[in-house]
Amino acid sequence: MRKTCAKCGAKCCTYFCFEIDEPTDYDEFEDIRWFLLHHDVSVHVDDGDWFISIGNRCRMLGLDNECMAYETRPTICRTYNPAKCDHTDGDYGYDAEFTTAEELEAYARKTLGARKFDRARAKAWGLTDKKKKKKKKKSKKRKGKA
Repeated sequence: MRKTCAKCGAKCCTYFCFEIDEPTDYDEFEDIRWFLLHHDVSVHVDDGDWFISIGNRCRMLGLDNECMAYETRPTICRTYNPAKCDHTDGDYGYDAEFTTAEELEAYARKTLGARKFDRARAKAWGLTDKKKKKKKKKSKKRKGKA
């Protein structure tokens, strides 16, 4: 383990991150919102690409933050460049980063447009059908009175 790793507590061994599809509609944003409702999950956009980061400590990381399987560690660990690590590289300068469902919702509302977002949410949550049923009941009552 390098001195740099000891300083930061081996951050790179406490999460994993992978690319996800960019959301293009309400349902896809809603899936990502669900991810963000889970503990220690974040989503970020980097150079237009979307990524999910999931906090999950490596099983081989000892209490002293040293790798207990250093000699047999995976290739991804072997090729990781400490010169460009979470501790030394600082702010990544993401295009956007979401750590809460509310942050993503605000972004989705802005991206999709508030009216489109609200209509899609109402439809997804079954709110539009209730309004239509109420209107039909009122129309039937009016026709009966006439």
